[in-house]
Amino acid sequence: MRLSERQTTEIEQMTKETLHSLLCFHVSHKALDFVHEDSTTNWRELEDKLHHEYPVKGVGIFATRSNLKNIYEFDGGFLYSEEDLYPGDVPSELDSYPYQAASSAYLYTQLEVYGNSIVNVMNPGYLQGHQAWHRGIYNGIDLTTKAKRYKARKKFSRPFGRSASRVPNYAVKRLVWLKKHRNDFIHASESSVNFDDFFAYTMSTLVSIYFLAIPSVTKIKCYPFYDYEGKWK
Repeated sequence: MRLSERQTTEIEQMTKETLHSLLCFHVSHKALDFVHEDSTTNWRELEDKLHHEYPVKGVGIFATRSNLKNIYEFDGGFLYSEEDLYPGDVPSELDSYPYQAASSAYLYTQLEVYGNSIVNVMNPGYLQGHQAWHRGIYNGIDLTTKAKRYKARKKFSRPFGRSASRVPNYAVKRLVWLKKHRNDFIHASESSVNFDDFFAYTMSTLVSIYFLAIPSVTKIKCYPFYDYEGKWK
Protein backbone atom coordinates (compact mmCIF):
# COMPACT_ATOMS: atom_id res chain seq x y z
CA MET A 1 0.00 0.00 0.00
CA ARG A 2 1.41 3.34 -1.06
CA LEU A 3 0.26 6.36 0.92
CA SER A 4 -0.51 9.66 -0.71
CA GLU A 5 1.15 12.82 0.52
CA ARG A 6 -2.14 13.85 2.11
CA GLN A 7 -2.44 10.53 3.98
CA THR A 8 1.15 10.70 5.20
CA THR A 9 0.72 14.26 6.44
CA GLU A 10 -2.54 13.37 8.19
CA ILE A 11 -0.98 10.38 9.96
CA GLU A 12 2.06 12.39 11.04
CA GLN A 13 -0.16 15.16 12.43
CA MET A 14 -2.45 12.76 14.32
CA THR A 15 0.55 10.97 15.77
CA LYS A 16 2.24 14.12 17.01
CA GLU A 17 -0.99 15.46 18.49
CA THR A 18 -1.72 12.17 20.26
CA LEU A 19 1.81 11.85 21.63
CA HIS A 20 1.70 15.47 22.83
CA SER A 21 -1.63 14.89 24.54
CA LEU A 22 -0.56 11.68 26.28
CA LEU A 23 2.78 13.08 27.45
CA CYS A 24 0.90 16.01 29.00
CA PHE A 25 -1.61 13.59 30.53
CA HIS A 26 1.27 11.71 32.14
CA VAL A 27 2.35 14.89 33.91
CA SER A 28 -1.25 15.56 34.96
CA HIS A 29 -1.46 12.08 36.47
CA LYS A 30 1.87 12.46 38.26
CA ALA A 31 0.88 15.85 39.64
CA LEU A 32 -2.38 14.46 40.99
CA ASP A 33 -0.47 11.47 42.36
CA PHE A 34 1.80 13.86 44.25
CA VAL A 35 -1.12 15.91 45.59
CA HIS A 36 -2.97 12.74 46.55
CA GLU A 37 0.03 11.36 48.44
CA ASP A 38 0.64 14.69 50.15
CA SER A 39 -3.00 14.96 51.22
CA THR A 40 -2.95 11.40 52.52
CA THR A 41 0.22 12.00 54.53
CA ASN A 42 -0.80 15.44 55.80
CA TRP A 43 -4.39 14.54 56.46
CA ARG A 44 -4.77 16.96 59.37
CA GLU A 45 -3.89 19.89 57.11
CA LEU A 46 -6.39 18.64 54.52
CA GLU A 47 -9.07 18.30 57.16
CA ASP A 48 -8.47 21.88 58.30
CA LYS A 49 -8.91 23.15 54.72
CA LEU A 50 -12.13 21.21 54.32
CA HIS A 51 -13.66 22.97 57.33
CA HIS A 52 -13.67 26.19 55.28
CA GLU A 53 -17.05 26.31 53.52
CA TYR A 54 -17.12 22.50 53.27
CA PRO A 55 -16.07 22.25 49.58
CA VAL A 56 -16.40 18.45 49.46
CA LYS A 57 -20.00 17.37 49.65
CA GLY A 58 -21.53 14.08 50.66
CA VAL A 59 -23.87 12.17 48.37
CA GLY A 60 -26.84 10.11 49.51
CA ILE A 61 -29.54 8.07 47.86
CA PHE A 62 -33.15 7.88 48.95
CA ALA A 63 -34.96 6.08 46.14
CA THR A 64 -38.55 4.99 45.83
CA ARG A 65 -40.51 3.67 42.88
CA SER A 66 -42.20 7.04 42.52
CA ASN A 67 -39.15 9.34 42.67
CA LEU A 68 -36.77 7.34 40.46
CA LYS A 69 -38.05 9.03 37.30
CA ASN A 70 -36.23 12.20 38.38
CA ILE A 71 -32.55 12.34 39.28
CA TYR A 72 -31.83 15.12 41.77
CA GLU A 73 -33.71 15.66 45.00
CA PHE A 74 -34.33 19.34 44.23
CA ASP A 75 -36.36 18.09 41.26
CA GLY A 76 -38.16 15.54 43.41
CA GLY A 77 -35.65 12.83 42.59
CA PHE A 78 -33.63 10.27 44.55
CA LEU A 79 -30.04 11.62 44.46
CA TYR A 80 -28.94 13.97 47.25
CA SER A 81 -25.64 15.36 45.97
CA GLU A 82 -25.06 18.42 48.16
CA GLU A 83 -25.03 17.07 51.72
CA ASP A 84 -22.76 18.82 54.21
CA LEU A 85 -19.93 16.38 54.85
CA TYR A 86 -17.89 16.22 58.04
CA PRO A 87 -14.27 16.89 56.93
CA GLY A 88 -13.00 14.08 59.14
CA ASP A 89 -14.74 11.59 56.85
CA VAL A 90 -12.74 12.65 53.79
CA PRO A 91 -9.05 11.70 54.34
CA SER A 92 -9.84 8.04 54.99
CA GLU A 93 -11.50 7.79 51.57
CA LEU A 94 -8.51 9.03 49.56
CA ASP A 95 -6.93 5.60 49.22
CA SER A 96 -10.12 4.06 47.86
CA TYR A 97 -10.13 5.98 44.60
CA PRO A 98 -8.64 3.78 41.82
CA TYR A 99 -6.94 6.61 39.97
CA GLN A 100 -4.17 4.33 38.63
CA ALA A 101 -6.76 2.19 36.88
CA ALA A 102 -8.85 5.20 35.85
CA SER A 103 -5.86 6.89 34.22
CA SER A 104 -4.84 3.63 32.54
CA ALA A 105 -8.35 3.22 31.15
CA TYR A 106 -8.04 6.68 29.60
CA LEU A 107 -4.72 5.71 27.99
CA TYR A 108 -6.27 2.58 26.52
CA THR A 109 -9.15 4.55 25.06
CA GLN A 110 -6.78 7.05 23.46
CA LEU A 111 -4.70 4.24 21.97
CA GLU A 112 -7.83 2.66 20.52
CA VAL A 113 -9.01 5.97 19.06
CA TYR A 114 -5.57 6.64 17.57
CA GLY A 115 -5.32 3.21 15.96
CA ASN A 116 -8.85 3.42 14.57
CA SER A 117 -8.11 6.87 13.14
CA ILE A 118 -4.97 5.62 11.39
CA VAL A 119 -6.89 2.66 9.93
CA ASN A 120 -9.58 5.01 8.64
CA VAL A 121 -6.92 7.03 6.82
CA MET A 122 -5.03 4.04 5.42
CA ASN A 123 -7.79 1.50 4.91
CA PRO A 124 -11.17 3.31 4.73
CA GLY A 125 -14.15 1.07 5.32
CA TYR A 126 -12.18 -1.68 7.02
CA LEU A 127 -13.67 -1.00 10.44
CA GLN A 128 -17.36 -1.77 10.67
CA GLY A 129 -19.74 -0.77 13.43
CA HIS A 130 -18.12 -1.01 16.84
CA GLN A 131 -15.08 -2.98 15.71
CA ALA A 132 -11.66 -1.75 16.82
CA TRP A 133 -8.31 -2.05 15.06
CA HIS A 134 -6.97 -4.41 17.76
CA ARG A 135 -9.86 -6.87 17.82
CA GLY A 136 -7.72 -9.67 16.35
CA ILE A 137 -5.30 -9.57 19.29
CA TYR A 138 -6.70 -10.72 22.60
CA ASN A 139 -5.62 -11.67 26.09
CA GLY A 140 -4.47 -15.27 26.09
CA ILE A 141 -3.66 -15.47 22.37
CA ASP A 142 -1.20 -18.32 21.71
CA LEU A 143 2.29 -17.00 20.96
CA THR A 144 4.22 -20.17 21.81
CA THR A 145 5.45 -21.01 18.29
CA LYS A 146 6.94 -19.01 15.45
CA ALA A 147 3.96 -19.83 13.23
CA LYS A 148 1.47 -18.64 15.86
CA ARG A 149 3.43 -15.47 16.51
CA TYR A 150 3.43 -14.75 12.78
CA LYS A 151 -0.33 -15.30 12.67
CA ALA A 152 -0.75 -12.79 15.51
CA ARG A 153 1.48 -10.31 13.69
CA LYS A 154 -0.80 -10.64 10.67
CA LYS A 155 -3.79 -9.80 12.83
CA PHE A 156 -1.96 -6.75 14.14
CA SER A 157 -0.98 -5.52 10.68
CA ARG A 158 -4.09 -6.41 8.65
CA PRO A 159 -6.24 -3.38 9.61
CA PHE A 160 -3.45 -1.10 8.39
CA GLY A 161 -3.02 -2.96 5.11
CA ARG A 162 0.60 -3.79 5.90
CA SER A 163 2.64 -6.99 5.84
CA ALA A 164 3.02 -8.98 9.06
CA SER A 165 6.77 -8.94 8.52
CA ARG A 166 6.74 -5.24 9.45
CA VAL A 167 5.35 -5.99 12.93
CA PRO A 168 7.96 -6.99 15.56
CA ASN A 169 7.02 -9.72 18.01
CA TYR A 170 7.40 -7.32 20.93
CA ALA A 171 4.64 -5.09 19.50
CA VAL A 172 2.17 -7.98 19.66
CA LYS A 173 3.31 -9.07 23.12
CA ARG A 174 2.93 -5.55 24.50
CA LEU A 175 -0.56 -5.21 23.04
CA VAL A 176 -1.52 -8.54 24.63
CA TRP A 177 -0.17 -7.24 27.95
CA LEU A 178 -2.25 -4.07 27.61
CA LYS A 179 -5.42 -5.99 26.81
CA LYS A 180 -4.89 -8.37 29.74
CA HIS A 181 -4.46 -5.58 32.26
CA ARG A 182 -7.24 -3.53 30.72
CA ASN A 183 -9.60 -6.50 31.05
CA ASP A 184 -8.49 -6.95 34.66
CA PHE A 185 -9.59 -3.48 35.73
CA ILE A 186 -12.55 -3.04 33.37
CA HIS A 187 -14.16 -6.46 33.59
CA ALA A 188 -12.79 -7.86 36.85
CA SER A 189 -12.65 -4.63 38.90
CA GLU A 190 -8.92 -5.08 39.51
CA SER A 191 -7.48 -1.71 40.57
CA SER A 192 -3.83 -2.59 41.22
CA VAL A 193 -2.59 -1.79 37.71
CA ASN A 194 0.72 0.07 37.55
CA PHE A 195 0.14 3.31 35.64
CA ASP A 196 3.79 3.78 34.68
CA ASP A 197 3.98 0.33 33.07
CA PHE A 198 0.64 0.83 31.33
CA PHE A 199 1.79 4.20 30.03
CA ALA A 200 5.07 2.79 28.71
CA TYR A 201 3.34 -0.08 26.89
CA THR A 202 0.72 2.28 25.48
CA MET A 203 3.32 4.66 24.08
CA SER A 204 5.32 1.77 22.64
CA THR A 205 2.23 0.38 20.90
CA LEU A 206 1.28 3.80 19.55
CA VAL A 207 4.75 4.37 18.07
CA SER A 208 4.76 0.83 16.68
CA ILE A 209 1.57 1.68 14.79
CA TYR A 210 3.18 4.86 13.47
CA PHE A 211 6.28 3.03 12.24
CA LEU A 212 4.04 0.38 10.68
CA ALA A 213 1.92 3.00 8.92
CA ILE A 214 4.87 4.89 7.43
CA PRO A 215 7.74 2.45 6.79
CA SER A 216 10.13 5.20 5.69
CA VAL A 217 10.06 6.80 9.14
CA THR A 218 12.93 5.78 11.41
CA LYS A 219 12.50 8.09 14.40
CA ILE A 220 10.12 10.44 16.17
CA LYS A 221 10.74 12.85 19.06
CA CYS A 222 8.21 14.61 21.23
CA TYR A 223 8.63 16.55 24.47
CA PRO A 224 5.90 19.16 24.99
CA PHE A 225 7.56 21.01 27.88
CA TYR A 226 10.36 23.50 28.48
CA ASP A 227 13.59 22.01 27.13
CA TYR A 228 16.31 22.85 29.66
CA GLU A 229 19.22 21.29 27.77
CA GLY A 230 18.12 21.56 24.16
CA LYS A 231 18.00 17.78 23.73
CA TRP A 232 14.49 17.77 22.24
CA LYS A 233 15.07 20.16 19.34
